[in-house]
Amino acid sequence: MSKNSNKSGKAGKQGVRRSRRPPFRLADLKVNTVLMMVLGSFLVLLVAVGGLGVWYLSSTLKQVSAMEQQNQRARQVQDMSAKMMDVRVSLLVAARYQQEAAQRDDAGLRKEAAAMVSAAESKLDEVRKTYEAFRRNIPDNPEGRRLAMKIVSVFRPYVDDGIDPMLQALHGNDYVTFYFVNNQFGIPRSETFEEALHALQKHIDQAHQAYFNQSEADFRQALVAIGVAVLAGILLMLVMRVIFGRAVLRPLRDAGRHFDRIASGDLTQRIEVRSRNEIGALFDALKRMQESLTNTVGTVRQGVEEITLGSREIYMGNTDLSSRTEQQAASLQQTAASMEELASTVRQNTDNAAQADLLAKGASEVAQRGGSAVADVVHTMKDISTSSGKMAEIVGVIDGIAFQTNILALNAAVEAARAGEQGKGFAVVAGEVRSLAQRSAQAAKEIKVLIEASQSKVQAGAQQAGQAGEIMREVVESVQGVTTIMGEISSASREQSDGIGQVNQAVTEMDSVVQQNAALVEEAAAAAGSLQAQAARLSEAVAVFRIGPGDVIDVPLSEDGAPQAVMPAEQQMALVS
Repeated sequence: MSKNSNKSGKAGKQGVRRSRRPPFRLADLKVNTVLMMVLGSFLVLLVAVGGLGVWYLSSTLKQVSAMEQQNQRARQVQDMSAKMMDVRVSLLVAARYQQEAAQRDDAGLRKEAAAMVSAAESKLDEVRKTYEAFRRNIPDNPEGRRLAMKIVSVFRPYVDDGIDPMLQALHGNDYVTFYFVNNQFGIPRSETFEEALHALQKHIDQAHQAYFNQSEADFRQALVAIGVAVLAGILLMLVMRVIFGRAVLRPLRDAGRHFDRIASGDLTQRIEVRSRNEIGALFDALKRMQESLTNTVGTVRQGVEEITLGSREIYMGNTDLSSRTEQQAASLQQTAASMEELASTVRQNTDNAAQADLLAKGASEVAQRGGSAVADVVHTMKDISTSSGKMAEIVGVIDGIAFQTNILALNAAVEAARAGEQGKGFAVVAGEVRSLAQRSAQAAKEIKVLIEASQSKVQAGAQQAGQAGEIMREVVESVQGVTTIMGEISSASREQSDGIGQVNQAVTEMDSVVQQNAALVEEAAAAAGSLQAQAARLSEAVAVFRIGPGDVIDVPLSEDGAPQAVMPAEQQMALVS
């Protein structure tokens, strides 16, 4: 139960931890969000300014429309006032012309009077039309409507009681009625009409002034609103600048500094991912890049150290192999000289065997001197046995040298395999050396077999010579047997001469192989030196990177014992490539 409770408690804690979210920071804002905030803020500001402009234009349009209606009413009032004045003046002038025409009986004046009456009637019709249009365009405000309705109430009595009766009186040439109507109705109605028109005109002028004042007030309000919008835009721009700087610009500058440090080879700086947006993803990628580059540089440095150590070991091994090869060449030269002496001795033995054969044929005559000759033969055979033993020892030495050469070639092949791609050429050289060493060992074994056979035959000849000394008294009886034995000795000597010639040829071939081995050893030493130099240059190339406090690589020393100078990065990369 306790274990289950502990597990449930841990699960609860993990759930609480998972439920907790890190506090919000400006640096966590995504770049897209920041840009959308900037664009959205300016869009809101633009919409606000546009709405303010639309409101101001709408208000101005309404005022202009109202002023246009007022102007239209003012034009109608002025038109009615002017034309009604013209109608009255035309009627008064026409009445005077008619009176003068009646007194003078002047037809011209009658025509002029008739024309003026007709013009007055036309203008009166125009006034009626203007009046109808004015009546359809009554103002909405109470004062304007009151004044307009007063004009409407005054116009009809003015025309019906004053103008129309005056026209009828003129048409009937009733001048008394004409002047009576003019004095009783025309003039008073005209004054009342003009007063109503002037009152409405004054009201229109006041409305114009009010519209102008309202336009100025709206303009000032628009200026204030635009100023507030500009200040709000500036404040918003500053806020967006702070947000953009903290969320985008500052992290980008930090990323630039990290890139500069990495470009300069400094991989020791710690890269922290401080946000969860696109910039944070950039820092995370930069951090992973630095870690990968640090691992790569560390791996290269470790490889450089291993290559340097391996090349040093190969160089030292080649130096040792070169000295041993020189010793082997000297030993082969001595062996060749000894084999030359042995060949001379064998040729001499062959000649002696031929002479012994001749002496055996004349043994019956020189039996007394046969003892001494046999003694000489025994002594010579002992020398031959001794020389054969020495030659066997020399062949053993050659076999040992070939075995050591094979071991060195095997070690060189192992070191070349460790060196990897750069040790391929040396591996080929080591394989060739090993093949030559095996061939030398095989030839030495063959020589050893021949020498052992020759030594056994020499020992057999010595035993036979001893027996010949013991039975010298029976030489005469055994001349034929001695002749046969000496023939066999002569044949064995010829075989020994042939075997020694083969040994001499094998030694010559071994000398040539040893010289080739020496040349290959020199080439291997040069390749090891070049590998060591390349490792040093690679070490210098990666030495520009700093990955930690203990990241120093041992740079190989130059010939004078001083550390080799570090070359510029461009040359280092060129050398590496």
